[in-house]
Amino acid sequence: MDNLDEALPAEVVHPLKLTSLKDIKDAYSRLCQEEIAVAERLEWSVGNRHHLEARLSQLARLVPTLQLVQADAKQLENTISFTHQLANNVSAKVRQLDLAKSRVVETQKRVGDLLDLEGCSGGVATALAQEDYETAAAHIHRFLAMDETLLLHTTDSASKAESVETWFDRLRQAERELSATITRKFDDAVKREDLASVDRFFKLFPLLNKHEEGLKKFTTYLCAKIQETTAQNLSSAQNLGPKEKRSHVIWADTITLLFEGIARTVEVRQPIIETYYGPGHLSLVLEMLQRECDRQAGRIVSEMRKHRRLDAVVSAVRDALRFSGSKETRVDLPDPRDLDTLLGELTLMNARAELYLRFIRRRISADFEASIPDKIERDKHEAAFEAKLSHTQLICDMAVIVGDYTILEQFYLNESFKKALAMDTVEEIAKTSSLVDDAFYIIKKSVRRAIASSSVDGVCAMLNHAVTLIETQLAGGFNQTLRKGFPAQGYLDFNQAYTVLQSSLQSTLQAGKINSSSTDFDALRQAFLTALNNGETSMHHVRRLHQTLEDNISSAMVGLTPTSRAKLDSCLSDLKATTGRLGIVVEFGISQLRATAVKPRVKPWVDIFTTTSHDIKEEEFACYEANDPFSQTLMVQVDGLLGSFVPLLTDENYKSLVSVLVAEVAAQLEKAVMKTTFNRLGGLQFDREVRAIVGYLSQVSEWGVREQLTRLTQMATLLNLENLGEVSEYSSTTTWRLTPSEMRKVLQLRVDFKADEIKKLKL
Repeated sequence: MDNLDEALPAEVVHPLKLTSLKDIKDAYSRLCQEEIAVAERLEWSVGNRHHLEARLSQLARLVPTLQLVQADAKQLENTISFTHQLANNVSAKVRQLDLAKSRVVETQKRVGDLLDLEGCSGGVATALAQEDYETAAAHIHRFLAMDETLLLHTTDSASKAESVETWFDRLRQAERELSATITRKFDDAVKREDLASVDRFFKLFPLLNKHEEGLKKFTTYLCAKIQETTAQNLSSAQNLGPKEKRSHVIWADTITLLFEGIARTVEVRQPIIETYYGPGHLSLVLEMLQRECDRQAGRIVSEMRKHRRLDAVVSAVRDALRFSGSKETRVDLPDPRDLDTLLGELTLMNARAELYLRFIRRRISADFEASIPDKIERDKHEAAFEAKLSHTQLICDMAVIVGDYTILEQFYLNESFKKALAMDTVEEIAKTSSLVDDAFYIIKKSVRRAIASSSVDGVCAMLNHAVTLIETQLAGGFNQTLRKGFPAQGYLDFNQAYTVLQSSLQSTLQAGKINSSSTDFDALRQAFLTALNNGETSMHHVRRLHQTLEDNISSAMVGLTPTSRAKLDSCLSDLKATTGRLGIVVEFGISQLRATAVKPRVKPWVDIFTTTSHDIKEEEFACYEANDPFSQTLMVQVDGLLGSFVPLLTDENYKSLVSVLVAEVAAQLEKAVMKTTFNRLGGLQFDREVRAIVGYLSQVSEWGVREQLTRLTQMATLLNLENLGEVSEYSSTTTWRLTPSEMRKVLQLRVDFKADEIKKLKL
């Protein structure tokens, strides 16, 4: 039984385990399926007998070849194994040779160091005796590069070790003696102002590994020269007479000489420092030079403030700005013309300081790039240097100057604006007053001067103040005048009004406004139209000013940080946004013209339409064709109205007036049409009238006028239909501006169209 179990496949159930009919049937079913599969496999094998025999014969022929391949593989394995063993042996020999070579080289180096040590010990004494400090420093430099402990261990006897120690003692003594000598000689050369000797001994410090000491002493010498030169320049500035050529910018020239002197010193000395001290040491020199620059610039700024009485001027101006609403006039305020010169000098000083600081940053960045290959580490060093630079006294002094400049510039701008308002006049042939050109000239001058200072905060302050002046003094003043209204009453037509306006163009305006107590309607009309034109022209000036200042900033203020650029862009955007405020003022003025000069005149012109019958016969239609009672009259009246405003308004304002006139004519005429009845000829006559009006208005205005008259044109089309069936034909090709309800109301104006049929239309 156990043998039977082993003989049967694992998946076959033992017959003795079939204890139920269901199990027997399942086992039988599986046996049948297995029999079918075996039969199919046997049938396939018999059918493919020849193919299988051919494959077997091929395999039999491959057996000798496989035996040869096996032999070759074993031979290749032996060869590779031998090569591997040989390579290991060779590499071991190479490692031994390399180790021996390195030991030989180290031995040669130690022997060379011992020989050099002996030579340096004797050579340095001879060089010092002959005052050949360069040779002595070279010997000491070679000695400092040796490893004393290693050389002592190299000796194989006590006597030789004692000799080596003796040489070291001599060289250490020589090092101390040479160091003291070089320091003393350098100080003597400085006192004698012997530049050649200064350079000579400056180059010896790095040979003694005294890089920092040498740089500090040399930079101290350079600082003394800068201090001496600045004292001379400062004395010359103090003694310069007020009538001299450069007296108005003498302090800016003096501080410029300081910056140029330091920059020239760096340019000349940097190659020497890099050659003898190596890259990476310039930061120490620049820090010391900057401290001296802070001291000397502080002296210059202090003298400038004293001679220009800057503190007193700023204090007076600050008080004046703080109490600008007071009616009292202070006598201690400076003249804006005098401030113009002072402001120019302040901006020049800050601009030169910014230029100098950019030079320092470029030099230190190049030095760090040459000495620190790792970018992250280099950025850390640059950030640390920038942090020190940002806290220097020079930057603090320039920040104070920029603050004073901002206050004075604001005062200058305010006073100049007041003068422009007081001197505002209108030329005989001009459509605007002198205020607009004067105001934007002043703003442009002040902001460009701020740009010349290279101070982002100063430029932003001036831009913000310019925005305030445009919105309050200009837009606010124009709006106040326009709110007085346009008094069109009192004239039979606008030709007479134009004649009177031309005769009164020489009257003087105050800030675009006239005295509210005046009853002179002619001057009020002139003031209204001038303010309206001023507002529209100011919009063009703002756009042009924005573009000009943007170009000036891009060309003059290079290398700005993203934060600074964002601040300037924001202030420029605020300046450009003033066009919106001015646009609102102009729109209000146009609406005033519409309410006063357009709407009251259009209504009686259009009322003629309602008095003219459009339920006419053939004779009347023919008579209307020869002498149109409505459209010809309307066009004459419109032409007279527009003609009176052509010489008084700017092009853009004239276009706006035409636009509101067309809109008013269309609105009034639509109302008149809805009060009129038409027959077929009347609708044809109305279509002729609309075509004539649209053609005329298109000639005197922009093409867009047709868009404003589209509803009127579509009403004429509906009233000109022969029958209601044509409505669907037009609807397939027309985008109606009229609603279906309005279309039905228009069709109901035709006396020959039935109301029931109109209601049935699908619109």
